[in-house]
Amino acid sequence: MRTFLHRFSTVYGSGSGFLSYHFVGLCGLIFLLSLGATAFGIAVALVAASVSSNFAGSSILERIPASALLLLVACSGLFNDFRLSALILVGALVATPLIAAIGERGSTSLLLQTARILGGWLPAGIAASSLITLALRDASSAGLLLVLIFFHDLGLELCGSRRPRHQFAPVVAIGGSLTLLWTSVQLSVSSISPNDYLVFACVLGIAILLGRLMMRLLVARDGQRASLLASHVVVAPLWTAAEVALNL
Repeated sequence: MRTFLHRFSTVYGSGSGFLSYHFVGLCGLIFLLSLGATAFGIAVALVAASVSSNFAGSSILERIPASALLLLVACSGLFNDFRLSALILVGALVATPLIAAIGERGSTSLLLQTARILGGWLPAGIAASSLITLALRDASSAGLLLVLIFFHDLGLELCGSRRPRHQFAPVVAIGGSLTLLWTSVQLSVSSISPNDYLVFACVLGIAILLGRLMMRLLVARDGQRASLLASHVVVAPLWTAAEVALNL
């Protein structure tokens, strides 16, 4: 059991080290969410672009295409239309290898350059677009999701790899978020009913794990920033899909 927990915590990853910035960003986004979904959406798109700005490469010329595609996909959420967002996403996917081919350098293969550009915009773009759409449909649920992810990352940071028994960090982080979710459901903080708790609890726990694994595979550079984004990339679209499906 101890060996399994150690391996699981190693694969799961540790905290990002940007906890203070994460807290300030969370407070800022919650404030903008209270002002309106449009202001919140623009801020989310800009934050996503800044966090993942150097995933595509070390130079500005390498980052510009990925950032442009990220902002395009993220801002598509402002239209609150899943079909339009999907169409823009497909267009961005088609454009990625074309952009990589235009900017290809002799020392970098086309496949590697395409993968770098994808890693620079795809995870953050989908997560931001989903959060923006969720904010337009249910602002309280969007705010709750951001708070849950913050408390997950807080638990992961407090039980980080430099502390004894760090193998329990993922369990503590996920358990703390699920407890907070249960409390919020009982207090009717959002539109999630007690009958739907298990659905959103499964989405939260499984999607965060999948997101952290995916970011380890997609993004090789700047592991700390990737860890900051990792908890959001899968849970945001799945949480939004669950919210929409249960309110049809």
